[in-house]
Amino acid sequence: MNLSSKNNPKKFALNMSAAQFTKFYVLHLLHKRTSMISEHFKEEFAKLTGNWRPAPSTLLDTLHEMTDEGLLQRKEDYKSYEKKRQKVYWYRVTEKGTEEFEVLKKHYKVLFDEQLDILKRIMNEIYQ
Repeated sequence: MNLSSKNNPKKFALNMSAAQFTKFYVLHLLHKRTSMISEHFKEEFAKLTGNWRPAPSTLLDTLHEMTDEGLLQRKEDYKSYEKKRQKVYWYRVTEKGTEEFEVLKKHYKVLFDEQLDILKRIMNEIYQ
């Protein structure tokens, strides 16, 4: 996996798609908390970035793909047991998901360091 910013001149910030970052951050969150529903993920993204959240379709598609890939387990539940109307899905990371997270952490560390260095140079050049 080559993550250098030279790969895609159309991607500048972080050089990764929203779906790639969503997958990575979901795995991170599930290492901090045992299980979560999609609403929890949305809240955590907002805390991290201030205002950015993945589009609902990006988050849900990513969660479904990760489940299909065996990175997550999904358990059906109800938001309220008195009114069994609204289903929710609780997600947990699997052993395969833990292994994937460790690989991604190493790869993305290089990318984040590169991008941080570029941003520091931009700030120093333009705003100093």
